[in-house]
Amino acid sequence: MIAAIFDLDGTLYTGHILRGIERHHRQHRVKRLPLYAYLLSHAALWPFWRLGLLSEETARELWSRHLGWTVRGWTPAQAEPAFRWVAEEYVLPRLRPDVLARLREHQAAGHRVILVSGTLEPLLAAIGRGIGVQEVVGTPLVVRNGRYTGAAQLPVCQGAGKMLRLEAYSQATAAIPWDESYAYADSHTDLPLLERVGHPVAVYPDVPLAELARQRGWEILGKISPVESRRF
Repeated sequence: MIAAIFDLDGTLYTGHILRGIERHHRQHRVKRLPLYAYLLSHAALWPFWRLGLLSEETARELWSRHLGWTVRGWTPAQAEPAFRWVAEEYVLPRLRPDVLARLREHQAAGHRVILVSGTLEPLLAAIGRGIGVQEVVGTPLVVRNGRYTGAAQLPVCQGAGKMLRLEAYSQATAAIPWDESYAYADSHTDLPLLERVGHPVAVYPDVPLAELARQRGWEILGKISPVESRRF
């Protein structure tokens, strides 16, 4: 079955998943200490990226790898209401109508729709349920003694790791016919995914991706977003 693979942050909606988690934890007064530890330690990456001392790919990988700190110590059942809140109160109101319409077109055509993101996989599953998508590939969390340890199962679902996880998912479920399938993403860091399918679509792309999409004749959906506006 032809697949339509959608990235999340910056593609399907306009926010960043960390902001949703941050709003939830502050509003509900939970896990604020690990949240602040995460924010402070990872904000330090921003100047290195701006100065060219750290690649965007590496920065994104580190942000995703450690995002589980924000739910460390919770059982999956305890974390589920938080994931549902982020999905319903933060992500769904920020969905891009034109991208969601494209997703619905794929569903109507009988295509297999898959959400793929570096975000926490159980949170991605909650978002998927909110928009009627059952298949998701995210970054799984390590569970020990019934609780999240804060660690991610590697590889993180970013960049090349995104394709590794998608390939494994394809093998474990039903094979994806890559040459006939579609992928939607907003960042040049998603090139491994976009180059893998027969129908790549640059969605509200950053400048490097927009330039590459023009060179290769790929479809561009939405306006171009400056790289400088994409703070992690």
